Amino acid sequence: MPLPLLAVGLAAAGSIMGGIGSLRAGSARAKALGYQARNARQEAGVRASIQMEESDRIGARAATLAAASGGGGLQGSALAVIDDLARQGVYRARQTVRDGLSESIALKQEATTARRQGQADFAVSVINAASTVLGGMAQQAQARRAGGQAPARFDRFF
Repeated sequence: MPLPLLAVGLAAAGSIMGGIGSLRAGSARAKALGYQARNARQEAGVRASIQMEESDRIGARAATLAAASGGGGLQGSALAVIDDLARQGVYRARQTVRDGLSESIALKQEATTARRQGQADFAVSVINAASTVLGGMAQQAQARRAGGQAPARFDRFF
């Protein structure tokens, strides 16, 4: 009878080892997604800064052209164009930052899900291991009863 109990023990151990693997994989994926979230925020900031610089260059170029062609400085529609260019640049930069933050939030939520999935898989593996052990013990108890052997210490539960 020790051989079936050994098989039950190995099956239970295998179930728990699989759960530990799922737990570690979920944790590693969550960590990687956390890094991606941080990078998304940083990249959005860099892109926004580049967009603002580009907007400033375009505005300066427009101001130079307006001053050169008008002969007397900035006024009227030339000033409105430059103001509009500056506003568009700020809008694009803000939108870039918002997009980066949205991506970061989505990645953080995915990281939380991955971590929780790993924890749930581990819990399932522990439950499966316990079920395997208890099922094996119940089979052993029934086999002893059927064979007319004396009950073991835990046979009264089965």
